[in-house]
Amino acid sequence: MRPSHRLRRRLAYPIVTLCVAGVVFLFSRGQIASHAPAAPADYEAFAREVMREVRAGRPVPKSVDPAIQTVFDTMAPASVRADDGGELSFELIGPTDPGAGLPHIQSVVIRARDGAGVSLAISILGGRAEVVGVARVDRLSGGPQP
Repeated sequence: MRPSHRLRRRLAYPIVTLCVAGVVFLFSRGQIASHAPAAPADYEAFAREVMREVRAGRPVPKSVDPAIQTVFDTMAPASVRADDGGELSFELIGPTDPGAGLPHIQSVVIRARDGAGVSLAISILGGRAEVVGVARVDRLSGGPQP
């Protein structure tokens, strides 16, 4: 056997092992996606679905914690929660916390006709949509207020 073949054979297993370990590590940290990222329209569509359920008198669907319902009830104005508030407008704001490295969590601001509103933090990861947070929306600035 030539020396180059021996060297290649001796290094093959450690290189393959290192590559497999790297892939497993990146998957475990969520840095390799197995699903395509959600489109902005997906976040708005999910927010519309959530508000349909809430306005029908049901709890916030697909929330990560039961406390989301309590926070939503205290943060969301009555005109947003009830049908008599009129038609709602939906606006995708973007990543909830851009510095956190979680691009799958986006904020959608929902406003009633009177300008009152609430912001939903929506996570769509791996094809699964969830409500992960709620924030009050100031009438003047329009931004979420924690």
